[in-house]
Amino acid sequence: MRKLIFRLSLLLIILTLNCTLAMETHPPVQLELFFSPGCTECEAVKKDILPEVAELYQGQYELHSHDITEPENIALLLAYQKRCDNRQNGKVSLVVDRTVFLSGYEDIFISLFDHLDQALANRRNPAWRIAEIPELSRQDVDERIANITVAMVIIGGLVDGVNPCAISTLIFFISVLVIAKVSRRLRLLVGMSFICASFVVYTAMGFGFIYLFKQVPDFELISRLLKVAVGLCMIPLAFLSYRDAWRFRKNAKPSSVTLQIPERTKKRIHSLINSRIGAGAPVIGGFVAGAGVTILESVCTGQGYIPVLTLLLRENITDMTAWGMLILYNLLFITPLVIVFICFQRGMEVTALINWSRNNLVLTKVLLGIFFSIMALLLLL
Repeated sequence: MRKLIFRLSLLLIILTLNCTLAMETHPPVQLELFFSPGCTECEAVKKDILPEVAELYQGQYELHSHDITEPENIALLLAYQKRCDNRQNGKVSLVVDRTVFLSGYEDIFISLFDHLDQALANRRNPAWRIAEIPELSRQDVDERIANITVAMVIIGGLVDGVNPCAISTLIFFISVLVIAKVSRRLRLLVGMSFICASFVVYTAMGFGFIYLFKQVPDFELISRLLKVAVGLCMIPLAFLSYRDAWRFRKNAKPSSVTLQIPERTKKRIHSLINSRIGAGAPVIGGFVAGAGVTILESVCTGQGYIPVLTLLLRENITDMTAWGMLILYNLLFITPLVIVFICFQRGMEVTALINWSRNNLVLTKVLLGIFFSIMALLLLL
């Protein structure tokens, strides 16, 4: 009897040890769900796919949910993207066993169950070990942020360049050249000097903005406060841009546009252009007019310039990088002006330019609204 009890006890111990070893050797499959509140694809994954996973793989997996509106979860998402070499940016993402990245509802729906089966099969291999949770190094974070910054500099420069404030001023400048009846060659020189002045002055304004803020004793604190202040300002600007687009689309009246150069400033710009073009030295006059006009119209164009400058004030961007991005921004800022002037030189009528500007005002305002919205997110998050 004692031998029987001993053998049963020994068998029970062996079975317990085997179960324990099995649990240690075969941990549950790790699922990492990255979602954002209110996302329809995210809700569809939770409603349509995860219940089926729970039914088929009960006890064989662990689900970890991460809200990507929280900064630390964005860093984890970027770390998984880097590990899995995934460049897709689906609205919802799911990582299987910390090594397989599924992006978007369709990818998850099609591939998740196959990857779950494969993950369970991998556990039968004695050499298999689950991967560690990845960490994104400071250098990786800086590179990602730098890429975002470059993208916003490019978008900001182009959007600022097609800003109705800048284009309308150039159209008025061209119309003055037509009325003055200057020769085509002189017209080209005057236009080039006007655009060059715009580039030089706008770039100098950006240099001055960044330089002055970096001289502030408590630069880090001031920089953070400035980001928050500018980010908050972007919200009403985005709203007003969208409203301008809606109003102009509805009634096509320039007076319905809120974000534009104030009437008094417009008169000063027109007066400055009229007084300089036709002076003794038209090329110099064009440069002076371009410089003065750029300063005056910055009341309007600065709405897109200041958030980009604020983004460039980040402490992890070197001075040389910031200066390079500033020059890139301003080259892109004058690109639409150069294109418009080339079209004029090649025979486009002023009325055609005016019609083009009017026909594209809604699109421009929508693009400005999107730009302001993105800048608000980048500066406030």
